[in-house]
Amino acid sequence: MLDIENANLQRITRHLLKKYQERFYTYPAASSHHHNFASGLSYHVLTMLRIAKSICDIYPLLNKSLLYSGIILHDIGKVRELSGPVATSYTVEGNLLGHISIASDEVVEAARELNIEGEEIMLLRHMILSHHGKLEYGSPKLPYLKEAEILCYIDNIDARMNMFEKAYKKTDKGQFTDKIFGLENRRFYNPESLD
Repeated sequence: MLDIENANLQRITRHLLKKYQERFYTYPAASSHHHNFASGLSYHVLTMLRIAKSICDIYPLLNKSLLYSGIILHDIGKVRELSGPVATSYTVEGNLLGHISIASDEVVEAARELNIEGEEIMLLRHMILSHHGKLEYGSPKLPYLKEAEILCYIDNIDARMNMFEKAYKKTDKGQFTDKIFGLENRRFYNPESLD
């Protein structure tokens, strides 16, 4: 959290993490596909932050405060979209509004409660609203910030790696995985010769 140097972004991020602390650390990131296990949401965010740190070390043009706060809060709406940590399903609110709009509204409410005004609120909301990367994937906006574009890629890398990990655990060497729905129903080969 100390790597979020922008005071407004740090205050909003801390506020929402504190507000949803128990759920954030126990809920899955999804009901299926990726990180669909208890504490999957926090694990997903932590892994994304590790990826982001490496990317920011290579590309200092990226604003760490915006990228890190966007990563931490991009899926915070899941704590209201999903029903709980185990055998989760979608809530009525989750079905009708979805985690993206819920999270964007949470940022607005947090900023109001903390008496924060300024461009950072709009930028953070854009990070959340665009994190699926494409309109057809559920984002109401395409990414128009470099940090939003990178957030989308980091999210995809971590989600895909989690799907690979699950599929390869149950696939013998020299065999193909079952079809992976989140990866266009493709089957992937598990090479015999590579360790």
